[in-house]
Amino acid sequence: MLNLADIITALKAGATGGQLENEALDFKQEDPNVKKTLEVIADAVVCFANANGGSIVLGIADNVAGAAAISGVSSRLDSRSIVLGIYERTRPGLSVPITEHTVDGKRLIEITVPAGATFYANAKGTSTRRIGTQCQPFPPEQQRQALAARGLYDWSEQPSGARRVSEEEMVRVRRLLRAADRRELADQSDQAILTDLRLLTSDGQLNRAGLLIAGHEDDIRELLPAYGYSYQYRPSPGAEAVDRFRGRRPILAAIEQLINAIEARRQMRPLNLAGGVQLQLQDYPQEAVRELVVNAFVHRDFEVAGSADIEQSPEQLRIVSPGGLVFGVTAENILSHPSTPRNRLLLETVTALHVAERAGQGIDRAYRYLLRAGKKPPTFTDSGQAVEARVPGGAGNDAFARYVNGHLPDALAGDIEVLLVLDALCNQRAAQAEAIAPLLQRSVAEAQSTLERMRASGLLEPTRRTASRAFPNYVLASSTLTGLGLAVTYHRRNADDADDKVIEHIREYGYITNQTLRRLFDLEMFPARDMLRDLQARAVIVKLEGQARGPGVRYGRGPKFPS
Repeated sequence: MLNLADIITALKAGATGGQLENEALDFKQEDPNVKKTLEVIADAVVCFANANGGSIVLGIADNVAGAAAISGVSSRLDSRSIVLGIYERTRPGLSVPITEHTVDGKRLIEITVPAGATFYANAKGTSTRRIGTQCQPFPPEQQRQALAARGLYDWSEQPSGARRVSEEEMVRVRRLLRAADRRELADQSDQAILTDLRLLTSDGQLNRAGLLIAGHEDDIRELLPAYGYSYQYRPSPGAEAVDRFRGRRPILAAIEQLINAIEARRQMRPLNLAGGVQLQLQDYPQEAVRELVVNAFVHRDFEVAGSADIEQSPEQLRIVSPGGLVFGVTAENILSHPSTPRNRLLLETVTALHVAERAGQGIDRAYRYLLRAGKKPPTFTDSGQAVEARVPGGAGNDAFARYVNGHLPDALAGDIEVLLVLDALCNQRAAQAEAIAPLLQRSVAEAQSTLERMRASGLLEPTRRTASRAFPNYVLASSTLTGLGLAVTYHRRNADDADDKVIEHIREYGYITNQTLRRLFDLEMFPARDMLRDLQARAVIVKLEGQARGPGVRYGRGPKFPS
């Protein structure tokens, strides 16, 4: 909500209008030509109405600092003429509320613009929308996507022109319904199932979601020519593909075929946890892959030519989906942005069949499974014509996966923000809210809340020098640093509390063992083993003569043991 008093105070303190503008606030000056002023205001109203609304203040310069920025508005422009001028210069005509203010004897006019129920253009037919502090072109294809994001248009709900139903795909639908515990519906007729899933129009033909789910491949090829997919496997990213195929099978069959192709070349490595539990580390975790593949189909733009393409190699997995990201979603907010389906009915259908549920309710599940496997999260690139998701190859980091899956409580091990912060602190010594906020795709205040929650859980601690600040620097607590072991790429040497405890114990008793470390730091066997390996690598300790293997092996002073 606009607070004009705060704006005036900031201007008089030396700020410029441009420094105070944001995605919901714009300043304008009166032009000597009244018609020109009304055109400028109408353009700004269109820009805000096509976005999330905002306020325009007429009578403040955006490039002048101090009180001089308050230029005011002459008597030639009154509220009635501005309201009428905006209405006449917008298509369709837009009526907005006007409020007058007096500051230091000068008139200021505040124009409040609500988010539009439809999309608007100026008198010349030009449509723009507010992005940051700029008005950007808003072409018809983006308007269509925005309508879909607002739930006002759904491409997948439109009639397809097809009436034939594939028996093979209905068998697949029934199987998925039974797996989703909807056996009663699975036993109904084809028409009853399709009607319940809303895949038929009122005249009995398949809508586009129905055609993609249960239609014949020939009908898909004829009626949805933009649809298709491909897969190829390369021994290395630049090598010739040794396995490839293309297809236009219905979506459920396509997803199954592609996931099977990826799984056929998946590499796995067992990782032992405490209590005899064994974790299978995968180069491309199945749950994360399923989420990304489903998204490539369900959220693609079917009105843009191009296929959903998957390229797999030992080094990386690339998944390309036609069309840019859904309206309002960017690579910088894809993790935190509310769910915005482009093809709502198609998404609801695969969710009802538990195809989407097994893939999670968003990209967050792909993040979670990759991080828990000790891997980096996926990266996304939006060219405007296509979205590319990349997953790095190779098995995850053993020490990170062992700590997350064997030491953290379930609530923390499943918290994406906690996992992202831990992953970051394995490569950098400190995390501060302002710096970590873009990684979490959250506000600075929300990032601080995450760091404070981790401090309260004993995972982090603020540094002594910054502890009294509003946004301290946080480092890994000693027990966390010890538990992560070799996952941390740097080391706090002699000043580290964990090192101090080990050194003190060896000075007193002459040696230390895995069992002793587990008692000292409340660790499981494998994190204690990793800690011993780290101390050996730094020559702080060496293995003593005697028992060669097992938790009772003794370790004593090494060449770099502090004197």
